[in-house]
This record gives sequence, C-alpha cells and structure tokens, in this order.
Amino acid sequence: MLIFIDESGNFAFPTSGQRNLSCVGALVIPEGAHNNVVSEFVKLRSSWSPGAQELKGSTLSEQQTSQVIELLFQAGCVFFVCATEMSLNSESMVADFQRVQAEYVTDSITDAHHRFVRRKAFKIRGSLEGMATPLFLQSMLLTDLVRKVIDQASVHFAMQNPPELGAFRWFVDAKDKTKTAYEVTWELMAASLIQTKGIEKPGVAVLEGDYSYFERSFMISANQWPAYLPNPRAARPAERGMMFNLGKVLYDSLSFPDSKNCCGLQLADILSSTFRRALMGRLQPSGYEHLGDLMRKLGPGPVDLHLFSSNGSQRNFSEYNKAVAIIESRSKTVGA
Repeated sequence: MLIFIDESGNFAFPTSGQRNLSCVGALVIPEGAHNNVVSEFVKLRSSWSPGAQELKGSTLSEQQTSQVIELLFQAGCVFFVCATEMSLNSESMVADFQRVQAEYVTDSITDAHHRFVRRKAFKIRGSLEGMATPLFLQSMLLTDLVRKVIDQASVHFAMQNPPELGAFRWFVDAKDKTKTAYEVTWELMAASLIQTKGIEKPGVAVLEGDYSYFERSFMISANQWPAYLPNPRAARPAERGMMFNLGKVLYDSLSFPDSKNCCGLQLADILSSTFRRALMGRLQPSGYEHLGDLMRKLGPGPVDLHLFSSNGSQRNFSEYNKAVAIIESRSKTVGA
C-alpha cells in the first residue's frame, strides 16, 4: 500500500473568539490501483485547470472535491485523519506537555548506555524542546496518525486485499527542498513513540483476516524481540500480541517528496483540506457528504479530535458535530 500524508491548517493559537481546526490526513492507495488513480486524477485536474501541475484543496469547489472522493472510493482507497482545535488548547498546558514529551526521550537513558545512544537521545530531546509549538503539535498528531494507519489499514486490507500488506510505502509532504530539522527529529523519534503506545495499548487484529503477506515481510519471532521491551499484550490476557518489526514497517520506505511532483500528496491535501473546510463551515455538504465512504472506524467513529490541554478537555467540539455526523454516517467498520 502507498500512504500519502499531508496537513491542513497551521496549528497556531488563534486570536480570542476565533477557531483554527488543524489536522493531519493520510490517504492510503492500494498499490495495484495507484497508476490508474494518478491517471484519472491528472485528467480531472486538467479539466479544471489546463496545464496546472498542482491544485490546492482549499481552492476546489464542492463539485470538484466530490469528484475526487468518488474517484478514490471507486479505487478502494481509505482515508484517516487526526485533528485538533487550537482555540481549545491552552498555551501553558501545551508547553508543559511538550516539556514532558521531551524529557521522556531520555527518561530511561543511563550511564550504562553506549555514548552514541546517549548522544542521539539527548539530541532528539533538545530538538523537541526547541521545536516551535505548531511543529511540535503537528508531529504529535502525525505520530498518532501513523499508528492509526498501521493498526487499522492492516485490518482493512487483511480482510479486503491481503497482498497490500506486503509493503508500507510512506510519503510525507516535504516542508522544504532539503529535509528539515523537524522532519529529521520526527523520523528519529516516531518509531519509539509508536512502539511505546503499542505496548501500552495494543492494536487490533482479526481472526478472519489474511496476514500472510504482513507476516512474511514484518513479523519477528519471540527470541528476536528486544529483551528490554515487554511483550505486546493481546486482548486476551493469556495470549501474546503480534510481534512485528515496526522499524521495517515505517522506515523501509519513508520519503519526503515535494507535492508538486507527487499526485498522491496532492490528493491527500485535497482530502485533508476538505475535512478541515467541512468542519469549519467553509464547504457545503455536497462537497464532503461522501467523505465518510473513504473512512473506517474502530469504536465510536473515524474522526479523531485531540486536545492537548486539561482545560480544553472540559469543553467539546460541539461546533463541529453537524459536519462530523455527516461524515461519520457513511463510514464503515474497519474490514467492511
């Protein structure tokens, strides 16, 4: 499978009384459908703006976003998103959260560790501590999104199209022509954060699914599991969770291309922008009412809205309930 990731919104604190929903979205295109999706999208793009190499989702009409959603639905694509409303996040609480996350990187580092390990850990910590708040929050949502894709796309394709589990090819929209400090830092810390969360709250696998392609590419035996990590827990206490090489899943094929040269990233931008515009009331329902057809859910619904503040957690996203309800009404359980 090919996973294209882009953000929408600037993750900045708005002035009083204003809203600023910001999100990170992941479009998963089956590898077998990718070439046809790109070909059909180029035809659509050319019909909207002849000669254009790239169109931003924020500029599209309701009819155009609807056409993109239909194209991706017919190709068997799925879409995942994690979002936050910046007006509900307290600056002081976000600062505390950032400090704790940075300290966590070196929490288990001792003099017994090799000097290169210590140097790398403290370098990541320093980068996190110095990261601008918008980039830090984006990195946290990106990490949660990647884990969501691994967990839920695995179930989906194990049920629907097992060969797609043989490879995870990640494409994250580049912020500059060369890899930025933010991208380097996220790349270094992502697997560790995802692995820790996975041990604390294991992902889901289904007995009916075909994981043979995933097992051949990524599964490891118990004697290969690092001794310093607890074994993954399964839903049933007597069972052991799936042991797989997260490094291979995430890093075997991870790149940061320019969206101008990548139609998959342009499509991810359109979907992420469509989601944001829908919730903020900047797009009529005809432009996003079928977005839920691309989304899957484990639990209440597929829309993840995060808060990074204890003060904000006492409030809710009620202003977005109508748009969320429209989107979630068409979503299906993972694997369906």
